[in-house]
Amino acid sequence: MAGTDNSGGNGQRAGRRASVWRFAAANTATLWFALVAGGMVLLLGGLGVDAYRHNHSSSDESLLSLANPGHLIAIVGVALASVSALMGLYVAALRDAETRPALLRRGAAVSAALVALVAVGAVSVTYIAATGASISTHNQNSTSVVSSTGGGTTSAPDPEAVGIAQGLQQNGLLSTSGSGSGAAPASTPAASPTMTMNMKDAGKQPTFTQIETMTDKQLLPLFPAGTMTLADIPKFRGQLEQARAAAQKYTGVAAAKAAGYVNTTSDVPYMGEHYINYDILRSGKFDPAKPTGLLYSKIGPNGAEELVGLWYLMLPGINGVTVTQQPVNTWAGNLAMWHGHPGLCLVGTKSASENETAESCTAKGGAFTADLKWMLHVWVAPGQENANGVLSYLNADLFAKQQAAGNTGAPITQQNGTIPR
Repeated sequence: MAGTDNSGGNGQRAGRRASVWRFAAANTATLWFALVAGGMVLLLGGLGVDAYRHNHSSSDESLLSLANPGHLIAIVGVALASVSALMGLYVAALRDAETRPALLRRGAAVSAALVALVAVGAVSVTYIAATGASISTHNQNSTSVVSSTGGGTTSAPDPEAVGIAQGLQQNGLLSTSGSGSGAAPASTPAASPTMTMNMKDAGKQPTFTQIETMTDKQLLPLFPAGTMTLADIPKFRGQLEQARAAAQKYTGVAAAKAAGYVNTTSDVPYMGEHYINYDILRSGKFDPAKPTGLLYSKIGPNGAEELVGLWYLMLPGINGVTVTQQPVNTWAGNLAMWHGHPGLCLVGTKSASENETAESCTAKGGAFTADLKWMLHVWVAPGQENANGVLSYLNADLFAKQQAAGNTGAPITQQNGTIPR
């Protein structure tokens, strides 16, 4: 009986020891800061998953979307790290506090940190939810320009926009205060300080040669997710064939000039010279067989201009096109991403900048264009190819040829010459 009683006592003491160990562990800063490290691992892992998804998708999604497992993992990581850090601070702060005033003083500092954390988190989440902030994914080669507004100096914008805007203004097709016939607001919010040029297409896609030589089923996986269906491909192929037939008529710049196309830019890196036909533009009609513009680059022998692609332009205010919605009923599927150039300011032949406001441009004595829209490049020129795809914004293959020819585009101050009418 004595042995039995003693055994029972040992069991009770062991249970008490285990309970004390658990309580003691929760009261050590080491445990909580180890959990902080675990939370950081989850956060970084979630960001990695998010980056992978965006590099393999062309869709837009809310920053708060839990359909993306990367977001969920990162949120759990942030919550775990934050709570554990606060608990660790509480444990460290309250340890060895022997009096009530000491407990209050030490606890107050950590409580203030908790209140600040909750407040900042609530404001951030509320703002993101209210503004509908989202992430767009376009994983193409990029070139960047940095713009600074609000009285500072502004570097050169995408040179594609500059000469085009001046030509449109001189031909009465673009007012100095807005896009097309739409009036600009008094102020236009500035875009991100760094404008990345690869934000203007849906991602890597089939080339014209692939579209011409592969079956519909072979092509479908090569399009970015959600941009094309099997039913769309035949129509899309037919439209590209019309565009290719048009390109074949203007392989030489002389034929383009005879047909009414005039140049508006220098030989822009990744794009080439932008020739435009104002009569086609004024019609406001989309027709793959009648491109608004032609792209030439001085990559031929002795710097001769060669046709490298086509481009299309549809101005808001003409034939129902609006400034807030991309042109509809144009290219089959959902691959076409018509792009614009926001806050464009031209100061004669002296300077040009993007992401300006009407006020900042007026202060410079410039002509303001709220948002130059809508443009699209199409790479179907004979003998030329764009490995990034037929409707990609930039053409890295062309840029390599421009570099080989010693021609990578003129400085922005040379873009603003007289535009032939």
